[in-house]
Amino acid sequence: MRYEQFAKKTVQQYLQRGLADGESIPDMELYIDQMVNCLNSELELYAKDGEGPITKGMVSNYTKHRMIPGPKGKRYSKTHCIFMLLVFYLKGALSMDQVERMMRPVLSNYHSDWDDDMDIPSLFRGVIHFAEFEGQNLSELLNARMDSIKKFLSERGSDDDISEITMLITLIIMRSNAERFLAEKLLDEYFPGKK
Repeated sequence: MRYEQFAKKTVQQYLQRGLADGESIPDMELYIDQMVNCLNSELELYAKDGEGPITKGMVSNYTKHRMIPGPKGKRYSKTHCIFMLLVFYLKGALSMDQVERMMRPVLSNYHSDWDDDMDIPSLFRGVIHFAEFEGQNLSELLNARMDSIKKFLSERGSDDDISEITMLITLIIMRSNAERFLAEKLLDEYFPGKK
């Protein structure tokens, strides 16, 4: 399969299954194994070698580091699953320390005695809504990038797939780096680390 078809197919898979909104997670208490299975089903696109991206160790570690609330007894709610989805997406670009810094005030406001309770499922649905909206342009952006790269290289007398793929991957990474740079600056400004 040519890289263009592979890239287009991958974008379609991402648009169909890459943004887990948590809607299919049952609104009931789950033991850790059930929670992990449920989340891995939601995040099936991210599985590698048949293994889901979420493990029991991750859930325990994120609870220990106060990135998600602790279970009630030994049971996790749908909201715990939403917290895990949020952390999953954040950890794709941020370090554990950065995720911990960001989640600290979120957890503090989650059940605050002074502020209104933070509605994590609603907040997460909003994030997914905006990500889906922005994702609608992903196919067009990919096609435009590939066309521009082909034109750029053909004007220089090149018709090399390796050059095209290298340029495409580099452009995708550079855009990702620019957005991560902005996210890290916002995080540092508004969720500072320990002094």
